[in-house]
Amino acid sequence: MRSGIFAVAVAAMMSTSASAAIQWTDWTSINSSLASGTIAGTTITLSGPFDTAQISGGTDYWRTGGNAWAAYDALSNLPSNNDFIAPSGNQVLHTFTFGKAVRNPYIAIISLGQPNIQTNWTFGAPFTLVDQGQGFWGNGVFTINGNTISAGEAHGVIQFTGNFTSLTLLTNRTENWSGLTVGTSGVVPEPASWAMLIAGFGLVGASARRRRQTVSA
Repeated sequence: MRSGIFAVAVAAMMSTSASAAIQWTDWTSINSSLASGTIAGTTITLSGPFDTAQISGGTDYWRTGGNAWAAYDALSNLPSNNDFIAPSGNQVLHTFTFGKAVRNPYIAIISLGQPNIQTNWTFGAPFTLVDQGQGFWGNGVFTINGNTISAGEAHGVIQFTGNFTSLTLLTNRTENWSGLTVGTSGVVPEPASWAMLIAGFGLVGASARRRRQTVSA
């Protein structure tokens, strides 16, 4: 029993250390009002409406010639699928909802705006710009003002800090489409998982103390 708890504790530690790899959304279904998929072993939904979406095959907007576009090359890894969702609407509030809390989510952006058509997205939480640069459609630059990111044709990645079960996005759509997908460093462990991990650490400590006492005797 003790060795089993210890094994679980070690596995949890390994899982935490491996979380540097980004886990990206597998978008699996979409209709006019809701897109859904899975991310890091939990569910994700995004309320509509949408301009378009790609949830099964299609153009790889993240890479060119097998390598990441410059807009995404700061990431540890890119989506292994070609999925994206393009939320639409002028002053329409969209909501991402996660089945379990996710840590430090990323949003990878494809083509926000068009040349001479400034478009902006306003999120319900602050974020940092991880990367921007040449992408599939061009090489524009983002403007960030508070929780709003704007561009007239830009590609890149932003990241939020903290644990999220939901996140809002207000779109100001004035052009054909701007796409995105969501990544995360992992889900937040359930309280029972933390308890098991702590118990494992306690057993390791107790075992070490007993060994020291035996040696002293």
